[in-house]
Amino acid sequence: MSTRPLRALLFLAFLSTAARAAAEPAPGLTASPVLPTAPAQAAAPAPAPRRTVLLLGDSLIATGFGEYLQNQLAAHPRIRCERRAKSSTGLARPDFFDWLEVGQQEVRQHQPDVVVVILGGNDGQALHTRQGRATVAWGKPDWQGEYRQRLTDFVTAISAPGRKIVWLELPATGLHRFEQKLTLIRDLQREVVAGREDAVHLETRPFFTDARGKALKQARVEGFRKPMRLRMTDGVHFTVAGGRYFANKVYPEVLGALGLEAPESGEQHTSRPAAPPVKTALQASAPASPAAPPAAP
Repeated sequence: MSTRPLRALLFLAFLSTAARAAAEPAPGLTASPVLPTAPAQAAAPAPAPRRTVLLLGDSLIATGFGEYLQNQLAAHPRIRCERRAKSSTGLARPDFFDWLEVGQQEVRQHQPDVVVVILGGNDGQALHTRQGRATVAWGKPDWQGEYRQRLTDFVTAISAPGRKIVWLELPATGLHRFEQKLTLIRDLQREVVAGREDAVHLETRPFFTDARGKALKQARVEGFRKPMRLRMTDGVHFTVAGGRYFANKVYPEVLGALGLEAPESGEQHTSRPAAPPVKTALQASAPASPAAPPAAP
């Protein structure tokens, strides 16, 4: 048999094998499918900074009202609230408690955005120095000028750029002789505070008087089924319901000073009731108790 046809067959077989090899991709060189790139996720926005509120005042801040207000503010997701209070104090007796010094210490420590103040119920008496020396007797012509200066010094001491001061008017009590003194003190406080761009004087009289202008004894309070008595037997300090009532009135005013809105329903915890004070100012031995109206001039 001639070898020429055999060589032709072998050559054709070689060509067929080469063609098949060329059609198949080499191992390890198979291209992977190109998948679409997932868009980069935007970084989560940083949480808004919390704002700080500082409450300063006498027994009204020390007891139910102050506790309720602090609880309400602290329950807001964007607020941190601090409180410093001392019963039977004011600006008249720095020898007993020096609010000028304490106020400076508190704002320096907490750096608040808003300071809420209620003071003055104990100030209807002679003004004293830090050393305890009486300078001007209550009712004397110079009393108003010196008290006005003490107010100015205190408000200036707790102020700072960008900080707001909310000064609460002393609530109406319905105690005639006490109100005679409080009227003068309220007027001086309003004059000093209203004259500042960084301060707000919050009128509280509408909260505690009826349509005829008489002191409100009862009111409907959130969390209570029936109208509740607002004052304790001394006529000045608040009952548990009264403290809550007052706090509910002041709370939105503080939010306004901060430029914040109340949280959505369910975000804010319910303030727990404050226990009534163990000792009222009528029982306190400190000078010029706010519960007992100071002696008539």
